Amino acid sequence: MKKIYSNICGLIALMVIATSCDAFLEEKPKTFLTPDSYFQNEGQVVAAVNGLYTFLDDIFNGDIEPGSQTFIFLEYMSGYGERLRGSGTQDLAQANSLNVAENNGYVQKFWETAYKAIENCNGTIEGIEAIADGVLTADRKNELLGEAYFMRAYYYFNLVRLYGPVPLKLTSTSSLANVAIELTSIEGVYAQIDLDLTKAGELMDKTAWANASGRVSKGAVKSLHAKVYLTMAGYPLKKGTEYYQKAFDKAYEVYKSGAFRLFDTYEELRTIENTGEHIFSIQREADNAGSPVHGNMLPYPAPLKAISANAAFGGALVPTMLFYNTYPDGDKRLEEQAFYYTQHQALDNSGIVELGRPYIYKFWDDGAATTGKSGANYTLLRYADVLLMMAEAKAEADGGTTSNTDAVDAYYAVRKRALPTEARPSTVNTNTILKERFWELCFEGQTWYDMLRTHKALHAVTGNIVDMMGYQTPGHGAAFKEADLLLPYPIREKRLNPNLKRD
Repeated sequence: MKKIYSNICGLIALMVIATSCDAFLEEKPKTFLTPDSYFQNEGQVVAAVNGLYTFLDDIFNGDIEPGSQTFIFLEYMSGYGERLRGSGTQDLAQANSLNVAENNGYVQKFWETAYKAIENCNGTIEGIEAIADGVLTADRKNELLGEAYFMRAYYYFNLVRLYGPVPLKLTSTSSLANVAIELTSIEGVYAQIDLDLTKAGELMDKTAWANASGRVSKGAVKSLHAKVYLTMAGYPLKKGTEYYQKAFDKAYEVYKSGAFRLFDTYEELRTIENTGEHIFSIQREADNAGSPVHGNMLPYPAPLKAISANAAFGGALVPTMLFYNTYPDGDKRLEEQAFYYTQHQALDNSGIVELGRPYIYKFWDDGAATTGKSGANYTLLRYADVLLMMAEAKAEADGGTTSNTDAVDAYYAVRKRALPTEARPSTVNTNTILKERFWELCFEGQTWYDMLRTHKALHAVTGNIVDMMGYQTPGHGAAFKEADLLLPYPIREKRLNPNLKRD
């Protein structure tokens, strides 16, 4: 059953309290929440941990303009999707032109969300670790603490991939006396992420691999850890073979657990939640915490006959035709209403509406089409991703090509669903796996991060994997250069912290 986690409004961490020597002012109010008065019972601990989940859906925040949500910005950075709706903001246009400025609103949003979440993670970790004996059973305490460590790792992982060196803050704020925190190196940030995920894995060792309510599970911890190791093995740290093997080992644990499976059909990706292929998702609920994604992906201009009640909000993201045409012949992901669609039944059931080009169908929500309100989850980690990570990591660990049975089987499971008549290969190489990642995980918030860690792109004419530097993807007006790989530090944050500067 789907859950929406209540926002406790930074309740735990952001508590800066003035004190005085006057006895009158020393009275401790009993109706205010402070670190000393909180974490007194299981309900408070659960509420604190629940609050950490609320920051995940900040990627759905946007401006007044339709289709301006934060998650779309990163899809523009990769350059394989485009915007049919005209952009009224310079901030979105900067992603398409690869000329992102320090005053870009999205640059501020990614930063602000992550640090608000981290501040709450720090306070929650401190609160749970200091909790009195008997408030929670040992297993329950470990589970909730593991979720908090996972969350802190997740938010720092996003920060370091987007910005590079960032301030590493591991304690809650009790004073505003020093906000000018020094930058920590990329390697230092990754070392802490590794520590946090290792700790989360140890704490959650006795918990289930999967969680049908959408909470962090042991499978989510292992899957994210595999992704972190795979990223550390590539750019910018380039730790190489040892970390590719670490990534393979973590992904292999998920694979051997038997807790997850590829869905038989692509339709199930849209209709089944929190189980099967879905390892970890942002939880949505139509009436109180809806998702804008269905509406964002609708045709634009809206067809004369409506196909969805959200018709006015489409045009935010579509595949470029060059990318769409790179898929292999016969690929089931190109079948109508698999990953894409070119036609749809009219909302009034009066016939088929031809749309004139392919649109993204991955996030179609039948409920939203009729009611105008979407409660569909948004997946952050899915099993197909883990299988392809496992195959890629082993191929790289083995020098670029592997014959390892499990790695080849992992790759082939994803490939066979798309091309069921294709024979199983005896070996698989890195570039073949990377192509599959572009095709399978497109428009799910993964592609830009893959490009950052591999410095590889999918050539939209030849369909081959090429060096990213100097290549121009179809959605961009310029070729990639080194300066495009990191977002600038937000100008507002630079004014508050003079340490935010690059060499």
